[in-house]
Amino acid sequence: MLGKLGWWRHLVMAVVVVGISVLALAGVIGRKSLPERFEAKLVTVQPSGTDGVRIREVVDEDFGTKDRHGYERFIPIDFGSPTNVEASSPDANATVDVTPLGSEDRIRLGDPNTTFTGQHRYVLSYTLPNAQLSTGRLNLDIIGDPQNPETLEAGRFEVDVIGLQLDNPTCDVGEAGTTGGCTLARVGDVYRTVISPLKPGQGITIGGTITGQLPITQPSDPPIPKRRADDRLLLALATLVLGVIAAGVVYVVSRRAGRNEVFAGGAADAAYGSLPQPSQDAPPVAVRMVADSKMEALATIEFVPPKGIEPWQGAVLLNERLDRGTTAAWISGVVAKDGLTLSKDGDEVTIRRGPKYDQLDADSQKLISQMLDFGEELTLGTYNANFGKAWATIQTLERDGIATSGWWKRLPPGSVGGGGSASTWVVLVVIGFVFFGAGSLITALLGLFHGKVAALLFALVVPTVAAYFIYKVMLSARTATGSALALRAESFRRFLAASEGQHVDWAWKQGLLREYSAWAVALGAADAWGRALEHSNVPAPEMNIASPLWLYSMGPSFESTRSVPAPTGGSGGSSFGGGFSGGVGGGGGGGSSGSW
Repeated sequence: MLGKLGWWRHLVMAVVVVGISVLALAGVIGRKSLPERFEAKLVTVQPSGTDGVRIREVVDEDFGTKDRHGYERFIPIDFGSPTNVEASSPDANATVDVTPLGSEDRIRLGDPNTTFTGQHRYVLSYTLPNAQLSTGRLNLDIIGDPQNPETLEAGRFEVDVIGLQLDNPTCDVGEAGTTGGCTLARVGDVYRTVISPLKPGQGITIGGTITGQLPITQPSDPPIPKRRADDRLLLALATLVLGVIAAGVVYVVSRRAGRNEVFAGGAADAAYGSLPQPSQDAPPVAVRMVADSKMEALATIEFVPPKGIEPWQGAVLLNERLDRGTTAAWISGVVAKDGLTLSKDGDEVTIRRGPKYDQLDADSQKLISQMLDFGEELTLGTYNANFGKAWATIQTLERDGIATSGWWKRLPPGSVGGGGSASTWVVLVVIGFVFFGAGSLITALLGLFHGKVAALLFALVVPTVAAYFIYKVMLSARTATGSALALRAESFRRFLAASEGQHVDWAWKQGLLREYSAWAVALGAADAWGRALEHSNVPAPEMNIASPLWLYSMGPSFESTRSVPAPTGGSGGSSFGGGFSGGVGGGGGGGSSGSW
């Protein structure tokens, strides 16, 4: 319909703008990439039973921008498998799962179906039942495993021993076998060491001679580290506003740039004005500029099609688009002239040379001959190379004809950048694939936009580029003559769309039924004209006169005849997918920690 911009274009643009805002809200863009680390750990050790030790870990883990299920701990079983495992978290899931893995047990906190990012606290308690305290020695690896060393840094690591009195307490920190490096000092009734930071790959081992017991004074948990400000909602709103502004500006600019020349005056002047013969004395033609959305107001209702143009040309003038529909409209125009005839037998469609084939121009005769595979008839539905070549030639002739018609002053349909050009759809498909379907590729690309400034730039540039391709169809601008013909085509389309049975009767009696049917197919009024035909008094034997109307329902037959079938068979491609002799590690227990 003249001046109507498809609603789906606005919908696609809205999806792009809202999609970017969702990316910002989800932290995919705009959030600085942060590494995973332990902000702090507090490990408390106290005796349990005759030989065991009860260990309590307060872990402040920062997952950064990684998606993680929760805290993970590997514990060697040289002091026995951990028992009485308990866990909690004030801000994350802390469901406990203990899995034996041969020489060590794995403790996982969290839910396999839930992930977290950012900062979270976990409190994990367990008992090592055979820590050999009855020997009078404490020799315990707090953390550290030569086979599976720590990979994350701990900003502050504190170890407290309570309930035991020690003589010559020792503390080792570093890589396996390192001695010293830290001090396990008595503070009141607690022996304490603090390492800040504990670097990746380092372990901690504490020891001493047990000389008695001390009152058990459980140290208070340290305050939860200050959480980073989460301004994703604000950033999402900002990207949404920027996207709307970018799309709006492109729309307004495209609408203004695509205004059409229209002969000055009223609706009749706009539709039937004409350029004077070239002359030095000819006065300048008065025209005004009218946006696409305002063109429809200048159309009326006409009972006859525009003179001097073919139905396919009327379709291009109206829709500013060259596609398969305009090629089918060319064929329906030939059918209207009796250059081709159509017949149907069930689902089988056959095209033949028409009785007035010889009256067609030489180029049209050649095309029809090739379309029929150089025979007298062709049954549609199976790929035919000559039919496909003829179809492509028609598309080329239409594109060349529109380019030299003089009906557009800028970007005629089919030109590079013009309305309905193939390149537009290719780019839109590419944008859709990259933006929404490229999986790891798009994740890697979006990784470039972690900063807020970069995210805002992304929210401005992407909608601008997308809006250009989505609204580029508006940039085509008709000349005054092109606008006049387009208004006549729209006026006749309105007649066809509002027709009743009596109008079909009139066209049949005037010998115009075949021509009007061809125009109905070209201008998108085939449904309405077909209903009017059903309510007409045209005798059943004469219905064949309206055979151009059949083309409206023959898209699959034409498509399968002109298109090379997809290859079959074949497959492949890729798919989109403690025992050390001393120092650190010289005790029992230990292990490593991280996330999963």
